[in-house]
Amino acid sequence: MKMDDTAAISSRAPEAADSRPRASTPETGGEGTVTERILDSAESVLRTHGYAGFSTRRVAMEASIALGNLTYHFPTKSRLVQALIDRLMKRYLERFEDVLQTPGQGLESLVKWLLGEAATEEATWLFRELWAMARHDEIVSDALDDFYDELMDRVAVKLEATYPAANPGDIRDLVQFIAVISEGTAVLYGTRRNRVTPHHRIVDLVIRLTGEILPAMG
Repeated sequence: MKMDDTAAISSRAPEAADSRPRASTPETGGEGTVTERILDSAESVLRTHGYAGFSTRRVAMEASIALGNLTYHFPTKSRLVQALIDRLMKRYLERFEDVLQTPGQGLESLVKWLLGEAATEEATWLFRELWAMARHDEIVSDALDDFYDELMDRVAVKLEATYPAANPGDIRDLVQFIAVISEGTAVLYGTRRNRVTPHHRIVDLVIRLTGEILPAMG
């Protein structure tokens, strides 16, 4: 074997070793730390490069880990996005619980939170990219469906407890109605706040409508 060939093989050896799946290393820390770093990087890549530019290789580069290390934790891009959606669900439900546990917070605060969150940068850019992925990936589509179902179920349970005389089916219909408005808010107000009708007036209108409808359900 020529010396040049030996040098070439030697120079490639570290790359081959780095590409092997591993749970954790001294450089990456504990497994929980690695997965959180990967998910942070996945969210960053999705925000920056969008659905078209999202790849496990790019996420691994963003996280400063080997691709093999990433695929050890998330074997496919779909599973990585599914885990990202699961983490988003946990984040939203924690915020939701904070709203519910604040003394004196009722329907008005709940609607303000839902419609306010819908117009944030996170909802506008991140969720649009997730919706685009869901059109082509069944795993991502199912994860998003679960996300919305869980959030709407929590809202319905809260309203059922607040208005025990109301028909549960009617309450869940109303929650679906609020969800439709919330998603429309992300589309219309997420990128342009200066619409003909200001965002805060839409919020006030939904609060007034739901405030009139709920007592009538009893």
